[in-house]
Amino acid sequence: MSFGSISRLFMSAFYAVAGLLFLFTDVLQETIPDHRLLIGGILLGYGVLRFFLWQRWNKAQQQP
Repeated sequence: MSFGSISRLFMSAFYAVAGLLFLFTDVLQETIPDHRLLIGGILLGYGVLRFFLWQRWNKAQQQP
């Protein structure tokens, strides 16, 4: 895998983990007390979307 592919995969995992942290823990509770479910859901959804887009891109790169 190239550096670009690895960085795309890393960022999708980063957004998904950040969303899960907002949804299921008290991370940054004092800093961001409101709309935690919305922010967590958006981050998780964006991470999953990036993963599926990376998967499509990776599959297209492997086909001759």
